[in-house]
Amino acid sequence: MWNVLTTAVAAFALLLGGHYSGYLRIPVLEDTTVREDVERWSCRPFLPNLFSETPPSPDHPAVRDALSSVHTFFHTRFSKGDIDSLSVAVVTSKETLYESNFGVIRGNETETSPPTNSHSMYRIASVSKLFTALEGLILEQRGVISWDDPVGKYLKEFKYRLDGLDPNKPAPSVEETPITLFQLVTHMSGLGRDWPPGIVSGWPHSMYGGGPPPTNGNPFPTHESLLEAIARYHLTSPPASYPAYSNTGTGLLGVALASASSAAAGDASGTTYADLLQRDQFIPMGLNGSHFLTTEENKHLVVVPSVGPEVADQDFLDAMNPAGGQFSSLSDMITVTQTLLNANHPKSQISQYSLGKWLQTVHAFEEDDWTEIGFIWEIIKARDSNGRLRKIYWKLGAMAGYHTAIAFHPGTGYGVVVLMGGRYPDAAKLAYDTFEIMQPAIDKALANMAEELYVGEWVDVEPPSGSESSASIVIDKGTLYVEEFTLLGVHALKNFGAPGRLALRSSMRRDEFRIDTGIPGYNGEKHMGCYPYWNGQDLWGVRNNAAINAIYFTGSGEGRRLHVPALSLVLKRK
Repeated sequence: MWNVLTTAVAAFALLLGGHYSGYLRIPVLEDTTVREDVERWSCRPFLPNLFSETPPSPDHPAVRDALSSVHTFFHTRFSKGDIDSLSVAVVTSKETLYESNFGVIRGNETETSPPTNSHSMYRIASVSKLFTALEGLILEQRGVISWDDPVGKYLKEFKYRLDGLDPNKPAPSVEETPITLFQLVTHMSGLGRDWPPGIVSGWPHSMYGGGPPPTNGNPFPTHESLLEAIARYHLTSPPASYPAYSNTGTGLLGVALASASSAAAGDASGTTYADLLQRDQFIPMGLNGSHFLTTEENKHLVVVPSVGPEVADQDFLDAMNPAGGQFSSLSDMITVTQTLLNANHPKSQISQYSLGKWLQTVHAFEEDDWTEIGFIWEIIKARDSNGRLRKIYWKLGAMAGYHTAIAFHPGTGYGVVVLMGGRYPDAAKLAYDTFEIMQPAIDKALANMAEELYVGEWVDVEPPSGSESSASIVIDKGTLYVEEFTLLGVHALKNFGAPGRLALRSSMRRDEFRIDTGIPGYNGEKHMGCYPYWNGQDLWGVRNNAAINAIYFTGSGEGRRLHVPALSLVLKRK
């Protein structure tokens, strides 16, 4: 089993979007001092993500047992008494495997408060940024923006300084060093975390003045004060050079998107960011519990924690709503998670192409091998039940008594939502622990489905005399392999220079694979990892307009067929 490596997140805490002082945990193999070269340099493709379209049933024995453990875990954690309100869910692209609510809506009125339910509304803090990124993708699809657009295209008054702290060093020009919308959404703009920053006049005797507004002594910024601060203060790094978590940058992105939308519509009066999300996300996606202000109409559903209850009534203003001002409910976050798992979900507002772009890594930290930054995402890696690191995408939020996590595992098609009010601050840990409980069961269910679809002995449907074709496919430690591949009487794997079996790699189309043949001459080399396999997919050429290492499957049950399109061969399972 795994040991747990507990690592302080002094640097990575900047990515969590709030006052976070917990720990992240990455499971590692028990013996990390010695790794065989085979393990270190091997390239074992993951099973295809079958669960994007056909998620596992909650009645699968392994899944059912894991969900029971998840409920026990959350019930035990809530019983410790430091959480007022807790809403959690484990979600696939089509259904909710687990959903539960604990505690009361108003933690400062426990005797009279109604119980928490799936429509209770929490401040989601920096999880608000997720919706800002989604809005940009929606507007990009409509042709309103390009992510490469400079911010100044939409905000004419936008100015920033590129000089460093040394006044004698020259600064690059704004023309050659633009700040773009893409840099804002990926924390690569160099803009500071919370501008206007507080003035720490008592330093080093006092730290007062640090942190975000209003704790730093400043009110939430208006459009004008935000732009004035950006024009005044030094960037943390030159644009596009190194990530720095920035509420300022995400707030500016929301302002720019609203301005771009107004200009495209010829709306001289201007559209607020809240108006934009209402139009493009909340209404079309049916997100009835998502908004930005506590009102008479919704206050009966707004979670008020016993710690920092005043935050429930704060107005983050239009300039900071994109960075952390939103409310949402478990019901709404379940819907959002399902659209992240499958772009073809009926409530999804973006295409598969846009979703694929959204999930690309932008920056991987050299200092470790498990934290990355994406398109607003914080990306961590955790080992699956086959010992391989896999990406979990999450957005975390924390402020006063609110703590939130939305996290999903695109490779195996499920996600976790945690919404909390109270003293306990570590929604990230709860989400991570849920993945640890669920992942072995999800891996088992995925292997079972892949076995049903692909594994077995395959033979000619109508074998020609003297030139039979066959294939033997197995699953081993979460990877599909072709162990034997005879085509028209020829041992085809040997023709690829393979000393033995070869892995099957999904083409990212359902039921379509390439045999991992690699580059000739590199199959025996161990120092290049996946590169020669990924790079060699079409190097061997094509026949009948199909790569000679390509196969695909059709049908179901006894009608299931394996096709070798380069030779127009059709095989059936024995």
